Amino acid sequence: MKTNCWEENQCGREPGGKVAEKRGPCPVPLFTQADGFLGGENGGRACLFVVNRLNEVERKCACSQSSDTCEKCSFYKKLKKKYKKSFTEFFFVKFIQNANTR
Repeated sequence: MKTNCWEENQCGREPGGKVAEKRGPCPVPLFTQADGFLGGENGGRACLFVVNRLNEVERKCACSQSSDTCEKCSFYKKLKKKYKKSFTEFFFVKFIQNANTR
């Protein structure tokens, strides 16, 4: 597997992470439907798309970075630059749909 958002950002909110018990686990590493998307574990390389599916309160709880939006996150920018057209909501949804039929 490739680097996931929680590894890159070292937020500690993954299950068993240093602050997961105190702040609760982030929903991104728990989003198993995205396992394998762009080579990541669970939602680890689909963080933007997972977070966008959350309501406003959940979204604020999920984001533990200093940046106020996913689009300002350095990991997001890195994935967008590397994967260009594959790093879109369209491809994420197609991946999820295909995962549900496996």
